[in-house]
Amino acid sequence: MELPDPLAAAVSAYLPAEDVRFLEGAYRYAAEVHRGQLRKSGDPYLTHPVAVATILARQRGSRDLVCAGLLHDAPVPGPFGAPVAALLAGLDRLEATQDLESASDGVLRLKLADRLHNLRTIQHLDPAKRRLKSAETLETLVPIAVRLDLPDVGRELSALASGVLARPPRVLAVSALLLPKAARSRWLAEWAGEIATLPTRRRRAGFVAGLAVAMPGLAWTLRRRGRAGQSTALSLGAVAATFLNTGVTWPAAIVAVAALGVLAAVLFARDGAAARRLRELIEAWRRR
Repeated sequence: MELPDPLAAAVSAYLPAEDVRFLEGAYRYAAEVHRGQLRKSGDPYLTHPVAVATILARQRGSRDLVCAGLLHDAPVPGPFGAPVAALLAGLDRLEATQDLESASDGVLRLKLADRLHNLRTIQHLDPAKRRLKSAETLETLVPIAVRLDLPDVGRELSALASGVLARPPRVLAVSALLLPKAARSRWLAEWAGEIATLPTRRRRAGFVAGLAVAMPGLAWTLRRRGRAGQSTALSLGAVAATFLNTGVTWPAAIVAVAALGVLAAVLFARDGAAARRLRELIEAWRRR
């Protein structure tokens, strides 16, 4: 059984063929022990260890570290050597004791990769667990990523965790009531994460205003057309956010959001080509 494409591409870029074959054996073992298991998202459980291993491979982790990523949730580590078994045992100790000081760098990197993928999919946990995991990430794991010289991992962990802990702006939370209830929390969590990464108040305001403008169209898309049509509504939001980021004041932004929100609701209720007309209208206003 060959490795999935993203993982295969990552390991083939720096590991010799014999190590890739070793990892293929670990992948077969993981596929067998996780057969029939599902994540809370409904995805096959195997997607999680594969994602963790891919994160480690993109950091050019050792063969044994990538193998540990594939096997970190297996009930028995399998016959993949003492170094892999030591990494997995170290991760088990860390989970049991939370003793970060005595964990090896390899175990800490494994922990960071595991948490990073879990935060990427955290919307499937209940709100209390999301906030608990996010607070722990900011307090203990982001500093470890900095210490291990993994700045990209630290930044993404920080942005994802901050997005969960940050309350979405009230105007966004209220306008999101238009969305189907099942989708609302996921979209708000993603938007809060995006807002947390923006560097200035003006850019955050523009992003929120653009989303508020696009909300009627997104709601219409989600309720009537399924996920396939989301790009139209989201592209509208991006255009509106750009428009509102080009120097308008808050009073003007409020007027624009109100007017465009009503316009979007009317146009999207009539036909799908309305998004294109509304984008053209926004672009015309920007050129004035």
